[in-house]
Amino acid sequence: MGAFIVRRLMQAALVVVMVVTLVFFLIRVSGDPASLGVSLEENRTEQEIQEEYQRVRKRMGLDRHILIQYALFWQRALRGDFGTSFRYTVPATQLIIERLPNSLRLGALAAVIGVSVGLPLGIVAALNRGSLTDNLATGVSVFGIVVPQFWLAIMLILIFSVQLGWLPTSGTGSWKHIILPAVTLSTGLIATVARMSRSGMLEAMSQDYIRTARAKGLGQRLVIFRHALRNGSISIITVVVSSLPHLIGTVVVVEVVFAWPGVGNLMAQSVANRDYPVVFLDVILFGTLTVLIFLMMDLIYAAVDPRIRHR
Repeated sequence: MGAFIVRRLMQAALVVVMVVTLVFFLIRVSGDPASLGVSLEENRTEQEIQEEYQRVRKRMGLDRHILIQYALFWQRALRGDFGTSFRYTVPATQLIIERLPNSLRLGALAAVIGVSVGLPLGIVAALNRGSLTDNLATGVSVFGIVVPQFWLAIMLILIFSVQLGWLPTSGTGSWKHIILPAVTLSTGLIATVARMSRSGMLEAMSQDYIRTARAKGLGQRLVIFRHALRNGSISIITVVVSSLPHLIGTVVVVEVVFAWPGVGNLMAQSVANRDYPVVFLDVILFGTLTVLIFLMMDLIYAAVDPRIRHR
């Protein structure tokens, strides 16, 4: 088991390095952030603009060869120094630490909503297979999968903020501000959990041990929760954990639409402003979280099925 964990950790670290390297070179070809820091007033001459441009490039470290920039980036990153934000002129780490709690709070609430709504929805659909309830639950699941998150966010704002005036449109402050972003972020997870819990329950209900439990005279509730749901929970847990990276990716869109002051919104702004240090730290954070989630899944599977450790 120890060798398996070490091997998976090495693979996870390699994936993070590859992702960061790819983003490093891709963002370099997207434009020059030094041009954003140069004043273009009408009374300035071309020479003055070029001189300031060169000073800004030198201050940002962009006047060196790209391979030297790449080597210096990793040299500082291994020391925990990810540079200073070009836009905010504060350490990138400080910006992430300030906004990370908001994103974690939003993601945690979305996960709770997704599981607490999707699980009962799937169970009810499985117990009423072929009925109107099953068809409605299936329709909700399909809607949650195919609907674009940004479109759903705009519709929720129009209905609950503009028309009804119940909830704020954006920002943070009270508990009302987090409702619409969390509901929007949780729709995909609700649909996925509902579909998987329905199929898992249908498969479990068709097993021999369920018929044996009923033959012993056990009540319907006991059969469902003690036997069917317990044995069908493996696939449900799998899909819940595997859906967490989807939340990480979707949180960027949701935070931008609702102006939620989280890491995802900061990343979108940093990409638009070519703020390299913040973008790199965001990518490392998102990539590391995604890799850790899949690593956790591998370790759980290895603990349950020892054969996986030797593959």
